[in-house]
This record gives sequence, structure tokens and C-alpha cells, in this order.
Amino acid sequence: MAEAIFNDFSPSGYTSYSAGLSCTDGKNVSENSKLALSEIGIQTNHTSVMVNSKLLEEYDIIIGITENHARALILSFPEYKDKIFSFPCNVGDPYGQNLDAYRKCRNTIYEGIKEIISNL
Repeated sequence: MAEAIFNDFSPSGYTSYSAGLSCTDGKNVSENSKLALSEIGIQTNHTSVMVNSKLLEEYDIIIGITENHARALILSFPEYKDKIFSFPCNVGDPYGQNLDAYRKCRNTIYEGIKEIISNL
């Protein structure tokens, strides 16, 4: 959801790309993610991609959605530690939960992205 929200609201010239620390490449975004995003006018067809060094090299800023994600990225890819940060809000993972949990996650992500964009 973070990629879709950032790309929908970000200023021109900025692009976000989402990759996971532990995921199955090519898995479609969940239906509840699609529903929660569609409620705010955002459509996505994202499929999961495992984070890798080539992706990290390509981007100027890498944001782990939690502090633990950011730490794991730094441990796995220490050469990029200076451009890895943690998301400004505490985001819970709604995976497998009901639509309300996805809405709550979407709203938290939206608030964090507003903060990130204001600092670009």
C-alpha cells in the first residue's frame, strides 16, 4: 500500500517502489489492500518482489516500513546504510486480517507519507 499511496500523492519527479524482505516474488497484492486503496481512489496491480542489492543501488532513499525492517536492511546490505531509514509512523502488518485492519494500516501509511513528502 505504501508504494501506491506514495506514488499517487508524491510530487513530480519522485517514485516509490516496494520490495519485501521475505516474500514470494510475483505474488499479487491482497484483495483487502486493493479495497482499502480503492476507497481513496488508488488502484494497484503490484506484485511482490524480494529486495536485492540492485534495487537498493537504484534508489536514493530506502525506507523500511518499521524500525525492524530498516535494521534488517542495514544488516543485509551494510553498503547502503547511509540511505536506509525507518518509516516515521508505527505501521502494523494487516496481512490476513479484516478490511478494517487494512483501512487502519492505509491511514497510518498515508500520515507517514505526508510527513515524508513534506521533508523532500
